[in-house]
Amino acid sequence: MKRRHSARVAVLGLLATIGLVAAACAPPGPGGSPAPVNWSFKGNSFTVNNSQDETCVLFVCVNNADEPYLIQIAWKVTIGQANSASAWVVSADRGNNFENVGPGSSRTLTGEQQAPVAFNGIAPLDLLDALNPSNKLTVFGTYTWAMEEDFVAVGGSAQSVANIFQDALNSTLASSSLPSDSNALVNMIINLLFNNLGSAVNLLLANIPLLGLGDDLLGGAFYVGIGATGVLGQAIDAALASASIPTLNLLGDNMIPPKIVGGGLYTLTGAKNFTQVFNGADGQHTYSFTAGPA
Repeated sequence: MKRRHSARVAVLGLLATIGLVAAACAPPGPGGSPAPVNWSFKGNSFTVNNSQDETCVLFVCVNNADEPYLIQIAWKVTIGQANSASAWVVSADRGNNFENVGPGSSRTLTGEQQAPVAFNGIAPLDLLDALNPSNKLTVFGTYTWAMEEDFVAVGGSAQSVANIFQDALNSTLASSSLPSDSNALVNMIINLLFNNLGSAVNLLLANIPLLGLGDDLLGGAFYVGIGATGVLGQAIDAALASASIPTLNLLGDNMIPPKIVGGGLYTLTGAKNFTQVFNGADGQHTYSFTAGPA
């Protein structure tokens, strides 16, 4: 319980900073309606630091090579636009992933291996745009899972988590107006990240029939995009420079949904690269990602 409380405090402080910066920079008077843009989030490469599949008995180790791949739960919502939330699963093809990648080896991801997510039609709001009541702020992102192929795919469970995200977004951000008070905005997002994710406890049942044969999860990362650009985007970027997504062990190691071990935040001011280490299920994989124009 103490760990969950510290994670709540960390996120609370982070989002409060975002809200305060945006509110402090906004001048009077409405802006126009900006042309929408398309954004993407995808994996670039991975390194197997420590094999998840490795089995050792009396100092003799076998199966010391992995078959890594990515699953991404993508989501998008427009604040104050009812039923605007959507969530979907983008997964690398298990039949097209890299086989037998040993410790210390790296691979470059291409095509479907990147699990590329496209966020189309994002309104890039600047300061004046945000003051026009017909313009609404879009928040979008991914819950990225680092996987290791075993015998049974877990795509069905990933879709169940996506459904939970969509319902949570529609009941919180999509049904609310953009508050002038940053604390109200913080409370809405905290409700999504922590309270509604708790509903995923029911998905534990998805792990029972697999008897340990399901694909292994090394961990998850949460990446959040904010539909801001120009001066507004730069102000938020400055607030995010020292910010990070807190870790949160939702259900335990190698469980669905996986523990959140990191992630990042970004705006529409330009492409941004991320590196994330996933430790879990007795393995370690390091991935690089890019968020940028599609």
